[in-house]
Amino acid sequence: FVPADIESVGYRVFLGHKQYFVSSDVGAGKMQWYAFNKEPAGGVDGPEGKKERLLKIFEGWCDNVVDLILATDEEAILRRDIYDRTPIFTWGRGRVTLLGDSV
Repeated sequence: FVPADIESVGYRVFLGHKQYFVSSDVGAGKMQWYAFNKEPAGGVDGPEGKKERLLKIFEGWCDNVVDLILATDEEAILRRDIYDRTPIFTWGRGRVTLLGDSV
C-alpha cells in the first residue's frame, strides 16, 4: 500500500495520548511504519493476532494509519520494544558530552 500523496509527503508522524505512529517512504514504492504504544515492559506477541491487536490499539485513528496497518501482511509486523529512561538534565561533564542516540 502506498498513499496517493507519497510524492509530496514522504514522512508522517501521528500523535496520540501515550502512543504515536510514524510512516515514511523508503523508495521503490515501499513504505515503512512504526507504531508506538506505552505499555508495561516485557510484553510478548504470538505469531498471529499482531495486526488485530494494532487495529484495536489504533481504532478510531485517521485512515492513513489504519490503511497502512490493514495493508501490511501479518508476518511482516515485528515487535521491537523501546525503553525510555528518565531524562537527565546535564548532558556534559568536564570534557565529555553525550550526543544523539548515545544519550
